[in-house]
Amino acid sequence: MEDVTQAEKEDDDQVGEEEQNPLCPTIPFTAAEKIRWRREWRSALVVKGLGRNVPYIPLVRRLNSLWRKHGELQVSDMKNGCYLVRFRHREDYELAVNSGPWLLGNTYLTVSRWYKGFNPWKSVVKSAMVWVQLPELPIEFINKEAVMKIAQFIGVPIRVDRATESGDRGKFARVCVEVDLTKPLLSQ
Repeated sequence: MEDVTQAEKEDDDQVGEEEQNPLCPTIPFTAAEKIRWRREWRSALVVKGLGRNVPYIPLVRRLNSLWRKHGELQVSDMKNGCYLVRFRHREDYELAVNSGPWLLGNTYLTVSRWYKGFNPWKSVVKSAMVWVQLPELPIEFINKEAVMKIAQFIGVPIRVDRATESGDRGKFARVCVEVDLTKPLLSQ
């Protein structure tokens, strides 16, 4: 689905001889092997319920109704309440990444891109997509360009809501932002 990046070509997983433990041998893999094996996961997302585990069958049904627009989704259940979702079509992947936040019942679903070395036992929710309301903005700043620029100071801007983009409402602007949960959040 994507081209191999330069970072993926670099073999940063090699273990030096001084780090090898004879009681626990290190199995050498070539950079080409790792790139090939990781390729199918580059189009995967890690999904986890925030604060609670979500059941597999209801999750699969919900994700299919939300994200399956162009092709199949493959949902794999992992340990520690994590799920890996693989996409056949880039458009479905982009929809899932860029159109959140997502809910299953009353449970917020955290959605993050798969990364090399992903381990469900060590998986910690480090970021979340949230809707941020920006009240009391001067009317000239209630537009997509200005709101996305303001949102950069909160986190990674994803998108503005329809009313903000169209300028239909002037009381406040709303923007979806991916925030780093390891850092303090500002209330104002």
